[in-house]
Amino acid sequence: MANITKQTKIGLKASIYFCLFLLVVSLFFMRSNWSTAGAWMGRLSIYVFWLIAIAGILKRFRVKGFLYRVQQVLMANRRQLGILMFMLGLTHFFWSKVFDNILNGSPQSIPTYQPLGLLALFLCLPLAITSNRFSVKKLGKFWQTLHYLVYPVMFILAFHTSLQGKDFQILGIYFSLGNTVFYGLPSLTILILQIVSHFYDKKMKTRAV
Repeated sequence: MANITKQTKIGLKASIYFCLFLLVVSLFFMRSNWSTAGAWMGRLSIYVFWLIAIAGILKRFRVKGFLYRVQQVLMANRRQLGILMFMLGLTHFFWSKVFDNILNGSPQSIPTYQPLGLLALFLCLPLAITSNRFSVKKLGKFWQTLHYLVYPVMFILAFHTSLQGKDFQILGIYFSLGNTVFYGLPSLTILILQIVSHFYDKKMKTRAV
């Protein structure tokens, strides 16, 4: 298990540096057609975010067996996953929006999902910056309070993805069917499990006292 955790950590660190390298290099070769690759970066960022959330859910539910081993690996690499998630999201933002705006000018109207995505990225910034042992030690209890931002971020991302289309309406708001099914609903489901597991963990700790 220790060997798997170590290898995973090395792989995640390499992925972070590779993503940073790609972003820096792309600044010298701006193309509006980078948006397709940017969309994939956004999807990868959400997948990584799900893994981070699932790690905490499994821990609070006190799972055993195979799921416990999965939880151990994820929790041991949670900080690296958080930084990777932010780097993927930042690359997504530059490739999908910034490059196109620089090359073609700002659009006259901005779809609702775009400021939502930017807000989620902004909220993830302090999470990425404090994803290290030094911040945990210096910030103390405030570190945990700060990282509760994962809850509103997950909620925002559920709508950021779901609003990218006009397949159906709810209360006059248009939603994409595919994005809602594959990204919006899973994000909301994970958010609900996060909240439920949080209260479950508190209940179990109270019983143990």
